[in-house]
Amino acid sequence: MKLDILFHYDVNEQTGEITYIGKEEIHVDTVATKKAASSKSSSAKVDENPEPIITLDSNKLILTQGAVDLLQVCADCRVDIKYKKKDKKAVPIIGTDAAFGTKSGNKLTKSNTVSYRGAANEKLSAYGTTFKLEPTEDKGIYYLVGDKIQEENSVPDEIIDIENELDIESLDNINIDEDDKDLEKFDFNLN
Repeated sequence: MKLDILFHYDVNEQTGEITYIGKEEIHVDTVATKKAASSKSSSAKVDENPEPIITLDSNKLILTQGAVDLLQVCADCRVDIKYKKKDKKAVPIIGTDAAFGTKSGNKLTKSNTVSYRGAANEKLSAYGTTFKLEPTEDKGIYYLVGDKIQEENSVPDEIIDIENELDIESLDNINIDEDDKDLEKFDFNLN
């Protein structure tokens, strides 16, 4: 039960005089309000699928019970996604903050979801929306294998092969003494 009290005053703007008129008591049944709020939170279902699958939603990650068990996380444990180089490509990996040895990541809710918004969500969406977990060589850390096929990043033609562009042989033939401070033998013209 909640009681709200409203006090009424009359204010004379010309004289600045304030006169008390009366009060009004409003009773609010908070028990009914709490029941309505709790029924909303219990409507969020936990995915009991034993397969370790993570689904990327517009602003969160949804973990199946199998993924929660594999990661060994509970409600309020932190889960983080990082990127690791594998076969010359960056791939997403997931683990707890303890497995990564950091204090980062977002907390797992009771409904097995993790907040995952903005740029991080967009970056992960390039790999897919449904991910299977595959073990890495590190304990407690798993690869996120998405349902999107990754394109090979082709090297643009504009990129120059630095080995062919530099005249390495002529640099090797220069006689340089450690104590020599004379820079006149070098040509600093950029052509």
